[in-house]
Amino acid sequence: MTAIWKQTYSGRAFPMTGFTALDIDLYRDVAEGLARVCRFGGHVPGNPYSVAQHCVIGADAALEETRDANIAAYVLLHDAHEFVFGDMTTPVAKWLTVIERELFGSSEVVRTLIATAKARLDSAIWRAAGLPPPGKNYRAAVDDFDVRLLATEQRQLLMPAPKSWGKAVDKAKPLRLRGRLSSWPVAKAAEEYRARLDQLCPNARRV
Repeated sequence: MTAIWKQTYSGRAFPMTGFTALDIDLYRDVAEGLARVCRFGGHVPGNPYSVAQHCVIGADAALEETRDANIAAYVLLHDAHEFVFGDMTTPVAKWLTVIERELFGSSEVVRTLIATAKARLDSAIWRAAGLPPPGKNYRAAVDDFDVRLLATEQRQLLMPAPKSWGKAVDKAKPLRLRGRLSSWPVAKAAEEYRARLDQLCPNARRV
């Protein structure tokens, strides 16, 4: 079987199977890759809004609100797998489960595949960042900040919603931000991401 690999920003061949923390380049491939991955599938008026900026904004808000650097670190890294996976939006993932149900009469295989792929990448990323896997309380905190940040981004960056995004988003408490959100250039997003790695993940591996 031919090995599956993906060429990264730095030019390395990232193995899609059997990867370890040694294959994760946080400061180049992750920071630069996420700075070029667009949130919301690119459907943000004006300049693209990157996953790197999303993670930095979330980490800053988490640190200011909780004063817990560990929570902020996990928020910074919560979408780091998208440097390989890309930003699969929730509507697309749900659409795939609908197709699965139409074709095979099931609706869990697609969810399981996506969750497993992300979990495998996350495990390697946490090790590369010098962090243990987050416990239940940290995972819950990250999920809460992610939903609240999504709601804040939806309200400040996107066109008015034509339909409800669901109760969790509609009722989410907005994050306390210093100023209104606006999209950063790629270079700034990558540099800010690296700065938060230095601040929140002091044991992160440098290639």
